[in-house]
Amino acid sequence: MRRAMFLGVSAVAVCLTAALPASAGVEACGNIRFEGLSNCEVRLTAECSAGCSELGIYKTACATKLVPVCKTSCTLSADATCTDQCTAQCTSDCDRGINVICSHNCFVECTAGREAGCSDAADVAQCAATWDANCDSECDAQCVTVDGGCYQHCIECCGGSCTAEANMDCQTTCQDEEFEQCEHDLRVKCDASCSGDGALFCDGKYILSGSEIPACVNALLERGISVEAEAQVSIGPEGIDGSLSGGMCAYGPGSRAALAAPFAAVAAAAGWLARRRRRPSRASR
Repeated sequence: MRRAMFLGVSAVAVCLTAALPASAGVEACGNIRFEGLSNCEVRLTAECSAGCSELGIYKTACATKLVPVCKTSCTLSADATCTDQCTAQCTSDCDRGINVICSHNCFVECTAGREAGCSDAADVAQCAATWDANCDSECDAQCVTVDGGCYQHCIECCGGSCTAEANMDCQTTCQDEEFEQCEHDLRVKCDASCSGDGALFCDGKYILSGSEIPACVNALLERGISVEAEAQVSIGPEGIDGSLSGGMCAYGPGSRAALAAPFAAVAAAAGWLARRRRRPSRASR
């Protein structure tokens, strides 16, 4: 049997060279928060399938997906003790000249107790993912538009973090019931996308897959994120092993021309290989 001829490596690396703002998840990327994440790449074919099969990589994606599902039943208001203590701290901070900005401070404040709160959890990673996603959701809701100065920002920040705290147990219990099925569904979707548009991973964590990838990367670009792309796909006897469309989403402002060359080379190589397969061999003449 003729051995496959491979050109390149089945991977499309996407490097985020600037940090996202501290606020909010990215809606086009499943509302996942990219702050602190790096080494993002769109994987194709074998490398992609291997990544999809790894257990535990769906925690962030599932927690983010399940927060709004569980929010229909987790509707507790912020506890007065929490908001009172937080507001007192606001007064002290603002009086001392600390510039509190709701979208920057809320998530940090909300997740301060995560390590202690998840220390006894059966699945610490899942608990931490649920904690972060719940904080993100409540802080986003509270901090979308805040008018006023330091005090107003701080009070809204307290409202978001304290509401998340009040609903943390409910969110954790609710998500526990759905997490296994969510991870299974994402794994199936991830694996199915590996031979098409691929799957996006950051720091080894699954973010999303399939046709959602271009919109996600475009959303990152719109936020001022500089994206560098290194596009390589495998070519075997049957043509391109992987999808060019999976790589087309990986570009940055002013870099489209630079990307055209690798893809043109791949296309030319694919055409050459196809013509070679169609050409009769000397032995058959």
